[in-house]
This record gives sequence, structure tokens and C-alpha cells, in this order.
Amino acid sequence: MPTIAYTGRQDTLNTINTHYRLSHKIQDEAFSPSQASQCNLYIALSQKAIRIAVANTERNKFVVLEDYELITIFSPMQIGEQLRLIAQENPLLQEQNWNLVRVSVSNQHFTLVPETLYDPAHLQDYLRLHSDINPVQDEVLYYRHNGLEAINIFAIDKGLHQALQDLFPEQPLQIVHVTSSLIRSILHQTPRTNLRSMYAFVERNYVTLLVIGPGGLEFCNIFNYVSPEDFIYYIIFIMQEQKMNPEQETLTVWGDITHDSSLFNILQKYIRQIKLGKKPSDIEYSYKFHDLFEHRYFELYSLHLCE
Repeated sequence: MPTIAYTGRQDTLNTINTHYRLSHKIQDEAFSPSQASQCNLYIALSQKAIRIAVANTERNKFVVLEDYELITIFSPMQIGEQLRLIAQENPLLQEQNWNLVRVSVSNQHFTLVPETLYDPAHLQDYLRLHSDINPVQDEVLYYRHNGLEAINIFAIDKGLHQALQDLFPEQPLQIVHVTSSLIRSILHQTPRTNLRSMYAFVERNYVTLLVIGPGGLEFCNIFNYVSPEDFIYYIIFIMQEQKMNPEQETLTVWGDITHDSSLFNILQKYIRQIKLGKKPSDIEYSYKFHDLFEHRYFELYSLHLCE
């Protein structure tokens, strides 16, 4: 476990310590904050990281990426606290002239509901069927998947939601669940065939599994794993549930996983064909992005494909 890097300020009013460190930063020389009105700001929030990207909409190109690792963070409220601390020293989060700010939140509190069954008056009721949510602590939001004719209903911690609203009080702010950006991006780049395929997005301690078939999305869920054995158990279990054969299927993987990691090693033992996914191809990337692994930051890039 890395040591805590006290790189930010300490809030003397309520003594919130800094529990983040900037692990990666890319910025194209051509980008300037004065271009904000021509750019979208994307933020991907999880319990392990706060990731920020800027895409110039006129050039259709990613020009900035910042990756903040969160250390000893245990609650969504703490993510909001760290986001506020980062904003004190980050010009991107202080800028108020973006074309659009779009944020994804990663948690297990989501459900997909067919549009024909959707009633906005029952948002919390839909979610309670799948998640243990607290009306006092959780704000329930939704995202409409027009291509799927489905609604993604999800929860965000109210403190985290308030932190975002305080940072961008007068900006167009859209919040989506991480599964929505993944679904949009994977469906967009997956050719329609008669075959069914499984896709995995890996975070530290969480894996999102999706199955795409001839008719589109057939399965999507997020699983919490502690060990590599947990990790592979969920993948094999869902393959079996979906009548897929680990000896024959190709599993495409994105996220926080490397060739030499214990997760990748155990995948190779049980899955015949593993393919590391590529970043979305309908947008360009500054040359400074070329040194990054293609399968990293997929959740951040995929925000560009949401509506």
C-alpha cells in the first residue's frame, strides 16, 4: 500500500486531509483553458480514482487527461471531499465555461428498466428491488438509453452529488452511471453478428461484465471481488449462466489490468482467448496519449459517446 501523499491543502475548518495523489497527467501543448467553451470536461469517479479528461469538440480530440489515485477512501462522501480538495488546486475544476460537464459514478447501485415499464414517479422503487439504498444519503438519478429503449436508474451519494453541483453551479452538468458509458461505447464499436460475446471492465475490487448478442445488450452487472479467485469465479459463473463456453469464447477486457498482473494470469488459466480492448475510435487523441495502454481509461473516453 503506498504511503499517503499530502500534496494538497488541509481544510482547517473540518480538518479533511488529502488522500489522493496525481499518478498521471497528459496535456496537449495546443490546449488552453481559454478554449473551455469549445471543450467538454469529463470526470470518472470511483472509490479508487478520480479521473479527468478534456475533449475539444470542434477538433473531436482528447487533449487532457489527469488520473488521481485515491488512498484509504472508504465512502462516497470521502470521494466528494477529495474532489473538493483537488478542485482547490486544479484549474480544470475551477473553470466555469465548459461546453458540457459529464460525470460517471461507479457503484453497484443501478438497474436497467425497459422504457415501456418506466414511470419516473417510481425511481426509488425500481432501484430498491436490486440495491439497498438510503433515501437520506442517496440521490436517485436516471439516464435514457435511446438505442436500447431502456432507462438506467442509479444512485449517487448526496454529499458527492452536492460537491459536483457546488463545483459547477452554472454549467450544463450531466451525471451518468459508469455502466451507461460502457454500454454506449461497447455497443457503438461492436459489429452486429449472430455471435454472443462477453466484455469485462476491470476496476480495483470491481468488475463489470457485459454480454452482447445479435439483438444487443443481453446482460450487465457489477461484481465486487477481493481476490483473483473471486474475480475469475464471477466471470466463469456468468459465462455458464449465459450458456457460453470459456474454452471457445473470446473475452475482451478493458480497465485497470496489466499483462503481468495476477488477474490476467488467472484469466489465462480459464479463458481460452483473451483480448485487451481498444479505446473508442470515433474520436482522435493528442499524440501524448499514444504511450498509454489502449485498454486503460476506457470509462473516461466512453463518456464522449453518451448523449
